[in-house]
Amino acid sequence: MKVLIMSVFADLHIHSSYSDGVYTPQELADLAKGAGITVLALTDHDTLQGLPEMKEAAAKAGIGFIPGVEFSARWENRQVHILGYGMDQHNAHLLERLADVREARRSRLEKIIKRLHEMGMDVEVPVPEEGHRAVGRPHIGRALVAQGYVSTVQEAFDLYIGEGKPAYQPQTKMTPPEAVELIHQAGGLAVQAHPEEIGDRELALRLLDTLPYDGLEVYHPSAIEKEAQDFWLHVARTRNLFVTGGSDYHGNAGRFPEKLEEWRVLKDNVQGFISRFGL
Repeated sequence: MKVLIMSVFADLHIHSSYSDGVYTPQELADLAKGAGITVLALTDHDTLQGLPEMKEAAAKAGIGFIPGVEFSARWENRQVHILGYGMDQHNAHLLERLADVREARRSRLEKIIKRLHEMGMDVEVPVPEEGHRAVGRPHIGRALVAQGYVSTVQEAFDLYIGEGKPAYQPQTKMTPPEAVELIHQAGGLAVQAHPEEIGDRELALRLLDTLPYDGLEVYHPSAIEKEAQDFWLHVARTRNLFVTGGSDYHGNAGRFPEKLEEWRVLKDNVQGFISRFGL
């Protein structure tokens, strides 16, 4: 007699409409339940605003929840993202710094829109009015799709708003040391996000050897090849870092994964990290 063993999944890197994701926390909880995800973390860019709603929605869906956030940083002319988990959501310094970053995001958005207008694209971007929501280039990408200038958000990045493209504008960002310190002083765990996506393994390794990270995001769509996963898994284990992973799901057409079930992490592979949160 065969015994059918169902796989159990986790996703520790998801974005909602409180930053540059498409779906609300409630919609994400429904999607996660349908995808067989039993533990998830909301990691919106530079905002904690969606965490209470996500916590409630996850509880109703019977899904374990870990509160998180994703910081955008820059180091040696490379984009570096740092994930923070389990921080004090009322920490005054954390909230103040996040507010500064969100204001810089809005200023950058206005510059990109102005540049698109100069290029002859009369694009209108619906920007969330709530100050605690984080805006980003995907908002512009979706507007370009809606108004017929491109077919997908990814195409908008490839042609106009990605780094090095005609309408791109640099963003004032914190440094990785500042982000890690901010996470720790708020009582959280700092995880180096998608190291393969940095595009420079030596730089990523220097950061991991220099900064007091707690974990490394081994499983991520940017490391879809087994060689990359094995490389970063070895890095995490030899440095005694928690192993984490997630889909980096935004819900955008043309950006992998387009569906939450297209990229899932086996819960057993990240159980050590999840256990820190009693899950």
